Amino acid sequence: MKLRELELLHNLMTHGSVSDAARTLHMSQPNASKLLKKLEQELGFQLFERINSRLHPTEEARLLFDQVETTLQSVRRFHAMTEEVRDMHRGSLTVGGLPLLSRLWLPDVVGKFMADHPGISVTFHTRSSKKLIEWVGERQLDIAVGMLFADDPMVEKTSLLEMEFVAAIPRDSELVNRGSLTAKDLDGQPFISLSVLDHSRDIIDRCLREAGSQPRERAECSLPSVAIQLAEKGLGITLIDHVTAMEHEPRNIVFRRFLPSIRRDIWLLRPRLRPRSRLSDEFVNLLYSDLETSTFSQPPDSLFV
Repeated sequence: MKLRELELLHNLMTHGSVSDAARTLHMSQPNASKLLKKLEQELGFQLFERINSRLHPTEEARLLFDQVETTLQSVRRFHAMTEEVRDMHRGSLTVGGLPLLSRLWLPDVVGKFMADHPGISVTFHTRSSKKLIEWVGERQLDIAVGMLFADDPMVEKTSLLEMEFVAAIPRDSELVNRGSLTAKDLDGQPFISLSVLDHSRDIIDRCLREAGSQPRERAECSLPSVAIQLAEKGLGITLIDHVTAMEHEPRNIVFRRFLPSIRRDIWLLRPRLRPRSRLSDEFVNLLYSDLETSTFSQPPDSLFV
C-alpha cells in the first residue's frame, strides 16, 4: 500500500465520511472514492459498508487499523527526524584532540558549536596523536586534530595550523637581552631537551646539528610544560611550541623567537572511507573560521616582551 492510500484508509475509518476524509487530505471527493475503490480491488476484500449515509469499517478493515495507525506514526516520526537532521537539530559528533589543544583551544570551539546546535551531542576524546590517527583510521572518530608522524591510507589529512618553536631563556642567562636566538647561540649553553620520543626533538636536533651547535644538555623532558618549569628554575634554555609558551605565565624566564624558524604542522584528520556528514563539515568550517579570528595560530608579539 502506498502512503496516500494508508492516509485515506486511516481518515475514512476515523471520520466515517468520504467527503470529510477527502477534505482532510486536500483531495476531491470523486478522487477519494476512486482511490478507495482501487484499494479494495487490490486488497481483494471490502473495507467499508455504507449504513445511513455513513461508512462503517468491515471486520477486515478493523484488523488493519492498528497497523495502519502504527505505520503512519512511524512515517511521520521519520519525516520529523529528517527535518531535524537537515536543519542540524539532531545528531552526534565524535571529536578527538591532542592534549595541548584539548586544554587551550578545542573546548572553546566545541562549546561554540554546541551553543549553535542545541540538539547536537558531542563526544570529546583527548589522546596522543598516535592514538588519534589510529582511531580516525578505524572510524571511531569523525574528526581529530593532532600531529602526523606517518601517512595512513585510511586517514585524510589537511593542514590546520602551524606551531612555531620559541626559546624560553632564564632571566640570569647571558642571552636574555637578545632580540632573537639562533641555533649557533645555543652552542655550549645549558639546555633542556624534549624527549627522544617526541618527533619535535628530531627537527630541533637536526637544526642544531646543521648549524654545528652543541648545547650542554642538562635535562630531557617528555612534556614541554615540564621543560618550561625547569627553565624557570634557571637550569637551562629550552625550545618549545608557541602554544605551550602562551599557556605559561613567565616569572623567571623570557621568550624569544628562534631562527631559523622551526615549525610543526597540526593536522585536521578525518576517516577517508566514511561519507562526510553536514554536521562534521559544519564543525570543520567553525575550526577554520575560529583560527582566522583568534591569535592562537601564531605567537603574538606580546609573548616576546
